[in-house]
Amino acid sequence: ILPLFCTAQNRGNIWCFGDSAGIDFNNLSNPVPISTGLRTRGSCASIADTSGNLLFYANDRTNTAGNYTTLVYNINHNVMPNGDSIVGEGWYNEIVILPMPENDSLYYLFCISTALGPSGLYYSIVNMNADSGRGDVISKNNQLVPFAMTDCLNAVKHGNGRDWWIIFRRYDGNNATTNNQFYTYLISPAGITNFQMQNVGSMNNTGLGQISFTKEGNRFCFNSYKGTLELFDFDRCTGLINNPQLIFLENTSG
Repeated sequence: ILPLFCTAQNRGNIWCFGDSAGIDFNNLSNPVPISTGLRTRGSCASIADTSGNLLFYANDRTNTAGNYTTLVYNINHNVMPNGDSIVGEGWYNEIVILPMPENDSLYYLFCISTALGPSGLYYSIVNMNADSGRGDVISKNNQLVPFAMTDCLNAVKHGNGRDWWIIFRRYDGNNATTNNQFYTYLISPAGITNFQMQNVGSMNNTGLGQISFTKEGNRFCFNSYKGTLELFDFDRCTGLINNPQLIFLENTSG
C-alpha cells in the first residue's frame, strides 16, 4: 500500500489491496471494509477525489502471462478501457498514482520493473472524464528511464503544495556491484521534468526495498531487503537529498 501525502485533501482515504480487499477511512472513528476487484500479493495503489470518493486503483502480480502485469480498475471494480498490459513485475512498492497538477481529470500512473522484462520507470495517463466518468487509460507504457530499479518507488508533495516529487533508486542486478544512486523527477503543470541523479548515503545492491517519508515530507527512510536502514533529509523545494544517517548496514552475507 503506497500512501499519498496530501494533507486534508482526502486523496488517500480509501485503500485497495490484497485479494478483493479494501478499507474506507473517510470516517477515522469507524473505518469500513469494502470489496474490490483485486487479486494480488504484489503492489497496490489507489486514489480518491478531494471529497474522499474512490476514483480508481491498480495492482501488479495479476497472474497474467509475461511481464506486463499491471491492471487498472474503475469505480465499478472492472478493468478500465486500455487498463491492461501495463508494465509491472509483480513485487512491492512498484506503483504510484498522482493527480496531474492544475488538472482536475488527468492522473499519472507510475510503474517500475526491477530486472525482468522491460526494466525501467514508466508512466501511463488516466482520463477520468472518459467512459462516462469511470476513466480510461489514454496513454500507457511511456518509458522515462531504461535501467532496473529497486522496489522502492514513492512520491511526496513539493514545497509549493501543488507539485510532486517522485523518487526511486537504481538496482545493478544480481551481482556484486553496489551503488548509492537516488533519482527524482518533478511532476508539475509543465509535465514530468527536472530529472536528477544523486549519489548519497551508503552503498548497497538489492532489488527489494522501501522509501517512507515523514508526514511533513522533509525526511525519508530507506530500508533494503538485505538489512540497510538509512535516514535522509529531503528538500521539498529543490528535490535534493542530504544528511544521510546510517542506522543499519547492509548484510553482505545475504
